[in-house]
This record gives sequence, structure tokens and C-alpha cells, in this order.
Amino acid sequence: MLVEVKTLKIENQGYKRQISLDKMYVNTNSVVSIVDYEGASDFLLREQSRFYGEKFSLIKVNEGGSINNIIVLGSSEQLFSKFSSATAGKNILNG
Repeated sequence: MLVEVKTLKIENQGYKRQISLDKMYVNTNSVVSIVDYEGASDFLLREQSRFYGEKFSLIKVNEGGSINNIIVLGSSEQLFSKFSSATAGKNILNG
């Protein structure tokens, strides 16, 4: 099941960094772990970003032999709830 998340996107433009959120769909079967990520808050404060004060989490996703770390908007509890509700109605077909 795919779940929409908003990822933190940081583009280095030489003397300045452009910070934005991008939409991404994550397969719930590939999520290894979700933890709150306080490092994003410190970085966003230093950069004086409009996203400072928001909660961010680090999702570890299995990509067929390697693990990809993704910083996403929302606390780990919010994301866990979102992933759990997406798979709650899942039924086994032909089985």
C-alpha cells in the first residue's frame, strides 16, 4: 500500500539554501523504522526557514538491499498512525 508523505527537500544554491517540501509515495511494506528527527529542527532554525517549529521524522526504507533515509514532515506517531490506517483495511486476495 502506498502512503503519501511530504519530504524535506534542501537545494544548495551556493550562498543560500532553498528549503521546500516535496510529495512522495512510500510503500508501507518497505518501511523499516520511523523515528522523530530533532536534527531537522536545529538546521531549520539556523537557516531561518518557515518550516522551523514543525515536527520531522526519519523514515528508513528498504530499497532491495540498501536502506534509504528520508526526512519527512510529521512526528513518528503521526506517521505510524497514517501507515497503520492505510494497511488496516488490507485483505488477502484469493486466500
